[in-house]
Amino acid sequence: MDSKIADEERINFSDRLKTALLAAGLPLKPAAFVRAFNLRADGAAVTIHAARKWLAGESLPTHERILILASWLGVHAAWLRYGDAENADQSLSTIPEALLSTADLALLKDIVFLPESTQQIVRQIVDAFLRNHRSAGLRSGKHGSHQ
Repeated sequence: MDSKIADEERINFSDRLKTALLAAGLPLKPAAFVRAFNLRADGAAVTIHAARKWLAGESLPTHERILILASWLGVHAAWLRYGDAENADQSLSTIPEALLSTADLALLKDIVFLPESTQQIVRQIVDAFLRNHRSAGLRSGKHGSHQ
């Protein structure tokens, strides 16, 4: 039997998790959440059942998984787990992974597994495409537009 304090901790964590997911423009559906989380989990994968329990306030993730969630969603781990007001507004120095789509993250992970020489070729190709895109934008008068 759980204490009232433990129940409140789980519910408060769930509320903060849902707030961070919504702020990042991510769905609250367990299946989509699990696919995106497991791409980032590196051995700490979760099931749909576990994610559903986190979102419903029925259980808490391990510390390792909270760190993954915090990094992914661009929030402070202490805030996510405990609602630490001192760290609530503190932004991370990195770009939140939530800004990357699941497909983008999968592509980046694929590139990382390529040999260094192949990664350099990919970088050169991307740089060439970016230069071409920027010069086309300047010629048409459309600065900074993405298609």
